[in-house]
Amino acid sequence: MQAGNTKLEDLYIKWFNRTATPQERAALIQLLEAGATKEQLAPIIEKIWDQLKDDDEPFTLSDKQQLADKILKQWPAEPVVTGNTPVRTFRWGWAAAAILLLGASVLVGKLLIEKKPEQQKTYSVVVKNIDPIPPGHDGAVLTLADGQQIVLDSAANGVIGQQQGAQISLHNNQVIYQPRVDQAAGQPKEMTYNTMSTPKGRQFQLVLPDGSKVWLNAASSITYPIAFNKQERRVKITGEVYVEVAHDKTWPFIVQTKNQQIQALGTAFNVNAYENEEIEKTTLIEGSVKVNSTIVPQAVNSHPLSAILLPGQQANIDNSKQLLSIANNQSEAAIAWKNGYFNLENIAFDKVMKQLERWYNIEVVYQSGVPDLRFVGGLSRNMTLDALIRALRVSEVHFKMEGDRRLIVYK
Repeated sequence: MQAGNTKLEDLYIKWFNRTATPQERAALIQLLEAGATKEQLAPIIEKIWDQLKDDDEPFTLSDKQQLADKILKQWPAEPVVTGNTPVRTFRWGWAAAAILLLGASVLVGKLLIEKKPEQQKTYSVVVKNIDPIPPGHDGAVLTLADGQQIVLDSAANGVIGQQQGAQISLHNNQVIYQPRVDQAAGQPKEMTYNTMSTPKGRQFQLVLPDGSKVWLNAASSITYPIAFNKQERRVKITGEVYVEVAHDKTWPFIVQTKNQQIQALGTAFNVNAYENEEIEKTTLIEGSVKVNSTIVPQAVNSHPLSAILLPGQQANIDNSKQLLSIANNQSEAAIAWKNGYFNLENIAFDKVMKQLERWYNIEVVYQSGVPDLRFVGGLSRNMTLDALIRALRVSEVHFKMEGDRRLIVYK
C-alpha cells in the first residue's frame, strides 16, 4: 500500500474505532473529498468488514444512528442548478457510501428492515456463494433508422454515425446530435428515428436534437427523430428516463409510454414505466407537466385520467385498477438512481430486488415466496452485489448464487 493509502487507512480506522481527534476527522474528510478512489478504499473496507462480528460489535444501534447523523451532516445535499432554479439533490460518492457502510454499518443513515410500520429492527445476513458481481456502468446500444446498431460501451469519442446528414457524436459517455435541417422549408426532410437502449447493468446519457438532455436507467429505451418537426417534440420511452427539456414555450415536448402521455414545455422530470411494474410514475422536479393516461376507461361515464403536476409531485397511474393518484415530496426518491444510489424508502422487498435485477444484470428467484419486508433509507449503486446484500442486513432471508446470474432468495 502506498504512503498516501496508509494515511487514509490509519485515519479511517481511527474514525471507525472512535479514537480520531477532531483534527484527524477533519483530515479524513479532506482526503475523501479530494477524491479517494474505490481502489484505494476497497482494501480498507474489506479489512474492517472482516472484523465486524455480530456477537461483539463495538457499536450499539443508538451509536450507529448518532454516527450516521454526524456523517450525513458532513456530506450535505448540494444544489444542482438546472435552468435558473437550484434543485436540492443528494450526491453520494463512493467515499461517503463507504464511510457510512462501515462507520455506521448502514448507508444513508439508519438503514433498517421493518415488518410492521410501528416496529423497526436491524438484522444480520447470510450470503452464500456470491461472487463480487460488479455494479452497472455507462453503456448503451444505439439503433439507427436502417437497423444498424452501434455498441456505445466500447466506442471512442468522436463521430460515430450519420443519419441523412445529421452527425452523431460521442463525448464522455454522452451521445450528441447535430441534425441537418432543410433550410428552405425550416423542416427536416423526413422523420427519421433512432433508438437508444440500455441493457441490464447499463446507464447512459443523450442530448436530443433540440438540446434536451436525457438520462437512461438500466433496461430502458428512448425512440426519437433525428430532427423534430415544427409542431412538437415527441419521443417514446420504456423503462426509466430522466429528462431536462430545452425550454421553448411554443414547442411542446411530449413523452409517450405504454399507458400515458406527458406534455412539457421547459422542465425537468423523471418517468418510471417498466413493463414489469404495476404502476407508471411521473415525477416533476421543476417546471410544469401535464400527465394524461392513455388507458381507455371501461366505465361509460368515466373521465380520462389526467393531472397537472407541481414540482415535487408524482403521478402514479395504476394500469390494472385504472386509478391515478398524486404523491408529494417525491423528487429526491425519484431521481436517486440518477444521483448514484438506490432509493429504498418504504419499498417492498420484491421492488428492491427488481432494482437489483436491472442494475446488476441478475435474475432473482424466490424459493419459498416473497418475504414480507420493507426497507427505509438508501444504498450506493457503486457497491458490488455481495457488499450491497450484506449492507441490507436481512435475517430470516438468505441469499445464494446459482450459475452466473441467478440470485436465489430463501428462508
